Amino acid sequence: MSFNYLSEVWEKSLKKIIAEGNYREINSFQQLVKNNKNFIDFSSNDYLDLRNNKSIIDAGHRSALKNGAGSGSSRLVLELDQNISLLENYFSEKTEFRYSIFFPSGFVANAALFDALSLFQWEEQEKQNIHYFIDHRCHASLFYGLKNANVYSDFFRHNDYMHLEHKLLHSVAPVKIVVIESLYSVDGDFSDPQALLQLCEKYNLLIIIDETHTVGTYGKSRTWLQAYSFLKPYILASMSGCGKAIGVAGGFLATDHYQLKERIIQKSKLLINSTAVSPFVTGAVQKSLEIIYSSEGLNLITKLHENISYLRDRLAEFSENESEFNFDIFDFSKQRSNIFPLVYKYHWEIKQKEKYFIENGLILKALRPPTVPKGTSRFRVILKSSHSRNDIDMLVEFLKK
Repeated sequence: MSFNYLSEVWEKSLKKIIAEGNYREINSFQQLVKNNKNFIDFSSNDYLDLRNNKSIIDAGHRSALKNGAGSGSSRLVLELDQNISLLENYFSEKTEFRYSIFFPSGFVANAALFDALSLFQWEEQEKQNIHYFIDHRCHASLFYGLKNANVYSDFFRHNDYMHLEHKLLHSVAPVKIVVIESLYSVDGDFSDPQALLQLCEKYNLLIIIDETHTVGTYGKSRTWLQAYSFLKPYILASMSGCGKAIGVAGGFLATDHYQLKERIIQKSKLLINSTAVSPFVTGAVQKSLEIIYSSEGLNLITKLHENISYLRDRLAEFSENESEFNFDIFDFSKQRSNIFPLVYKYHWEIKQKEKYFIENGLILKALRPPTVPKGTSRFRVILKSSHSRNDIDMLVEFLKK
């Protein structure tokens, strides 16, 4: 039977994944911590510790009581939750974009953008005139969207602007668009705004940027792009996921270009044919953004950056010591983000090391291929504003063992 054939094919692939040491599991937080109430979480993306904020939960609850548990339909059929439009306007105001559209997740937002950028049948002759260049460490959602859009595209080595320029020099397309992230969540490094500006000015390069890992955390400006506003004239679109520092769910697509906003509404199936986000989410995200853009939010951001400096200094102690971790791949002396990728030397033993951390109260999860390149399996330490110096000291002591 067909089912048996498919099972055989899938079983072979599963055995290959297991044999390579890359088998994945869904990890229940409750199962990991069990009865241990003294755990320290260094793995989730709740950067400002807003996920359990009572005022945010209450705001989501009030929004659901007023507008329903679900949105009831696609927005293009009937928008029953007026808070969606109010939220979009608020986000646009705070991030200084003209237009924003809210989606159920950052992944969906990225896919929706490229669905809109794909060509109509009557536009096929334009395919060779629009050339996309994507950093090869970009999030899977950007590659997924780009592939499904079936547009003319190429990749360049991670944060290698000389390689990008080489590609730009050999492109004859009149429109060139680079796809990047402000902060890359696997390596914990930022894009270079000055290098991007030079290429934009020289090649009239446009930018699509994913700001998911910097929105709400980038100092007084709150976003990476607002800190480097000289890039704004070259921004085609920005995506900001709301499951990290914002602590809820959803994703914004923002742009200053009316025709792009209209194209998303008229063309993107992920907006047209998808039920709108729950009213609980819109109410919660609104409240979270209000906190982030207040003095309370700035205090949280300041604490987060203090933690970054503290761990950076503590990791300097490893430079002269033998360790299970490879500190030659990433230079933590210049670390500016709250994501510290600690490459583990022993790929086949990394799950045992993960178990050791968890048994001792550290929630520190391993990343393995294909999430990271072969030979760079790692523990990704994610700092939060809620971490104390004692938490960080405990982490460092267990890294030494």
